[in-house]
Amino acid sequence: MKKIALIAGAILVATTCWAHLPEGLLRAAVQFPAGNEPIIDSNLADWDVVTDAYLITHEDLTETVTGLGTERDAADLALRGFVGWSPNTNKVYIMEDRYDDAVWVGDHTWDNVDGRGSGCSGNARDFLEIQIDGDHSGGQFNSWKDDNLTQEEKDILHGQQAQGYGLRPNGRYAWHKTYEHALPPFGDAAFTCTNGPGEPGNFYAEYMYTPWNDLRWTDVPNSVQHILTEGEIMGFNFTVLDSDTGGGYDGYWTLSGDTNSCHHADFLSDFLLTPIDPDIDWSSQNRGTAVEDNTWGQIKATFAE
Repeated sequence: MKKIALIAGAILVATTCWAHLPEGLLRAAVQFPAGNEPIIDSNLADWDVVTDAYLITHEDLTETVTGLGTERDAADLALRGFVGWSPNTNKVYIMEDRYDDAVWVGDHTWDNVDGRGSGCSGNARDFLEIQIDGDHSGGQFNSWKDDNLTQEEKDILHGQQAQGYGLRPNGRYAWHKTYEHALPPFGDAAFTCTNGPGEPGNFYAEYMYTPWNDLRWTDVPNSVQHILTEGEIMGFNFTVLDSDTGGGYDGYWTLSGDTNSCHHADFLSDFLLTPIDPDIDWSSQNRGTAVEDNTWGQIKATFAE
């Protein structure tokens, strides 16, 4: 009931927008007060105070490539996630707490930028793809097939008005000509695995990204950021790529429900940038640095039935 009330009330104060996917659904991004923003270290404890009004699980995902659709199996993949934002840092924050029966994240050539990928090895297959359209303007931002555009024009447009991110070998976190904007001070990511390659285990990750209205990969520092503002709607999607073998993926689990979200912002989901939630006790937030043992993987069975 809290989640429904929060979203229904938010529509009244939201800025003008048009529907994305799923149609008619407005999700909520929790606002972090100044000083309470997550530390990007893969310790998920600083998200514990966030209530279930903002919770996203595997039950919210739709598989759009292999034909599974909504045939979800928590024994194969269980997810707990949150999306947040901060007007103080002008960043979007994402938390991923995942159990997988065969985790394939990372790569043997991973260069471990700032020590941000610990305990993970094998092939980069089970990772989160993230797309952000800060000003909710929609439009294509990747994968043009228009012969009227030169390759140089496509390169300029790639990621210019909406951006895509994901874990890849060699510390690359962005789907563009450069990944400077996906590393500090503009962005960051950290993750931890509890298993060997292809074994069942837990994957914990935190992500932080700056939204851009006009990202020029040749001049990131002087590109135009989108200023996140309370009450606005942003376009956002994430997709869990699930592989059971470390080769091709066996599931393409999207939040928006459309594969086209990987390259066209019209197919992202709508997220409200919410006000400070009085039901969240930020004074009790855990800002520790150790990954806790009491994790989502241990309670995944609650979704198995």
